[in-house]
Amino acid sequence: MRIRDKRGIGLNGMYSVVLLLVVVGILLGMGIYILASTQDALTTEYTITNETVVATDAGTAVAEATDCGFNSFAVTNVFNGSLGYVVQPANYTFSASQGTITNLTSDQCGPETGCRWNVTYTYRSGEDDNTASSNYCDSLGTAVTGTGDFADWIAVIVVVIAAAIVLGIVLSSFGKKPGV
Repeated sequence: MRIRDKRGIGLNGMYSVVLLLVVVGILLGMGIYILASTQDALTTEYTITNETVVATDAGTAVAEATDCGFNSFAVTNVFNGSLGYVVQPANYTFSASQGTITNLTSDQCGPETGCRWNVTYTYRSGEDDNTASSNYCDSLGTAVTGTGDFADWIAVIVVVIAAAIVLGIVLSSFGKKPGV
């Protein structure tokens, strides 16, 4: 009768497990990068002229900032609708990724009407009135988010496997008979 060795995987077999984890991590990273790049590449540039924005010192988002794939926001012109003149770029700032415009000086506001600015800007987005083109943007965004969430678990998986290896080595050392 032959007795099977039940000690599990040996140290020589660990190389393939570690290599597998590294390859999976690299492929996962490449997949996330490709999905995100595809989502960005399929966006279209839009120009919005004279959108009325109530500018504040905390920042105000433009109407299109919630579009799927919104990025590359750039303000090209700001006209103060309350006081009737062009607002100089030194008096405001904007966030290209968030789609917000911030009033840097309070003297750009009218006493009764507030800071009603007419903003002309460009941005890129994967969303338009055609629902078919919006669906790909939503789908790619969901895939990038889902894959990214899984990538967070890679570190946990590696720690669990490392603990199993150490535990296996410790337990296998107790299974040996003295003098053998």
